[in-house]
Amino acid sequence: MDMPGYRFCRSDDIPLLVAAHNACWVPHFGAESAIGVDDFKRGIRELGLWSSSCMVAFEGDEPIGVLVAAKRDGEANYVHRLAVKPGWERQGHGRHLLTSLVDKAAILGPARVVAEIAAESTAARRFFERSGFVEEARYADFVLDAAAGASEARGDLVVTITYDELAESVVLADGRRAWRRTRAALRARAAELEGLCGRDRPHRGASPDGAGARWNRTRGGRDRGRKQSATLGGAGDARGARLSRGVRLRIPTIAEDELPFATLAALGFHRANETIGYVSAEFH
Repeated sequence: MDMPGYRFCRSDDIPLLVAAHNACWVPHFGAESAIGVDDFKRGIRELGLWSSSCMVAFEGDEPIGVLVAAKRDGEANYVHRLAVKPGWERQGHGRHLLTSLVDKAAILGPARVVAEIAAESTAARRFFERSGFVEEARYADFVLDAAAGASEARGDLVVTITYDELAESVVLADGRRAWRRTRAALRARAAELEGLCGRDRPHRGASPDGAGARWNRTRGGRDRGRKQSATLGGAGDARGARLSRGVRLRIPTIAEDELPFATLAALGFHRANETIGYVSAEFH
């Protein structure tokens, strides 16, 4: 039997990464989690997936493990997906993939390696903790049903704006953000996002310190037809969430310093999930 082999990927390895992902990830998470080459390329644009930060484990020619990672220069490497093919678990393949990325990042940079794991995924969390990662942040999903959100913001007090206008007119909160909610992620997805901003009174422009929200429509599943908030302008300001205007809305992986969770609850949102942000231990 051949010894397992591991290698980082190149830009022309996208078909290999897609095949390895579908062989190793899909058996654990279902057919709906399968991806194609176009999906990976979309992830390059929207998430910063970086082929040379991705890695495949082989037994002969058979992919038995895959690590799909993103990178933003000056920020971090982000572990997007990590899976070992059924029948090959508990043999050190996942640990080797993860620690190889950490070692490479320490040499080539950015040296920070981060991951986001559902709080309920205790086995995955234990794996990262035993691999030298520590908890750095906590995020939560909040959901608003249309009936609950109807609606403190009158249509004549809300204007649609571009991402650039939102960034100019609203102070986007700083601090540790989930990978999809950082400023870099918003810029990458700006073309598909809708911006809303409150204004002081009818027939006037957006207030310079008004609150804004950016939404995109989800593609399907349980949230079919529900919009997502990609950011809320004005840290600690409830007006961004009030721009719900009666839609069905999900705010995924929001940090409490972006908008206090008690404020969201008071506005009718209910908490759906919790996500733990991890970082390689030397950066804790």
